[in-house]
Amino acid sequence: MPSQQPINGACNLGEAVVCEAYGPGAGLPLFVSPLTTSLQKDSEAAAQWVRAHEAALDDILHDVGAVVLRGFAFPDTRGFARAIDHYPEMAFGYAAGAAPRANIQGRVFEATRSPPEVSIPLHQEMAYLPIFPTRLAFFCNHPPDTGGETLIGDVRRFEASAPGRFRDEVEARGVRYVRSFRAPDWPIEDPRLEGLYKTWAEAFSTDDPREVEAACAAMALGCAWNADGGVSVSYDAPGFMRHPVTGRRLWFNQIATQTMTESTYGAEIMGAFQRLCGADHPLPYVTTFADGGPIPNEAVAAIRQTLAGLEVAFPWRKGDLMLLDNFLTFHGRSPFTGRRDVQVALLN
Repeated sequence: MPSQQPINGACNLGEAVVCEAYGPGAGLPLFVSPLTTSLQKDSEAAAQWVRAHEAALDDILHDVGAVVLRGFAFPDTRGFARAIDHYPEMAFGYAAGAAPRANIQGRVFEATRSPPEVSIPLHQEMAYLPIFPTRLAFFCNHPPDTGGETLIGDVRRFEASAPGRFRDEVEARGVRYVRSFRAPDWPIEDPRLEGLYKTWAEAFSTDDPREVEAACAAMALGCAWNADGGVSVSYDAPGFMRHPVTGRRLWFNQIATQTMTESTYGAEIMGAFQRLCGADHPLPYVTTFADGGPIPNEAVAAIRQTLAGLEVAFPWRKGDLMLLDNFLTFHGRSPFTGRRDVQVALLN
């Protein structure tokens, strides 16, 4: 639970709200709750408050990494969209994105359609692409019965505890992502595999191969059509990125989620993918160092173990709106039961 220690002096958000830090030692997120009836009941007033305090909220994000607005009048998707409509939209939206998610309204997407029993480890959104959001906004429209937390973790704490030799190697050598999207006419019946191996029509929102090629060219992605009718896109990325405001160099990659090993996906899923793909289809993800050298499995396993130790999980409440700095804060998802409707917007 959030602590009851108000820290408004550090918030600089005015007298209409109270700020509370999440449990001792967590560091993030910071909870901000309204004290006035208008912010609690009037969705337009709540949206105007977010717009008016954008700079102060950004200052907190650049320090803490995550802010949860709880108790404000964000009743539904429309209210969420109104509250974040002043933020710059990310170019290309979710084109070539990895997660199974559908567009809901405008820039608002499903957070993920991954099966409820699947745990999604901590990662930074779209770090496998040259164009990615600098900020994320999550909204809880309906919390699940159990679990389903949007896990978060501090990138700076990860850097302090990650294996130093491998961390330095990632910074020096960079990361190469080769991601394959299957042909639209190749059905996959296993939902565990289907969400990880999207069709190119789903990934690029088109059934025209020329539009796929144009999108890849615009995003500076390598693009190669495969004999099975699918397409592979490639990108040589830096393993670290400089924060656009603070200037600090930070770990920024998806080695832990897009390196396909038994430590990342489990023996059962990896075996199912190997049987599915065989010699005729590429695996959905092949991740190496940017010079083509393999990333050691034991290093990936160590990273995932470190990330698991950083997870912060707070239960969603209906109407919660969480802002994340994508450079400073990882996110993931816990397994859940019941209906879960958590939405996301990709922001700059």
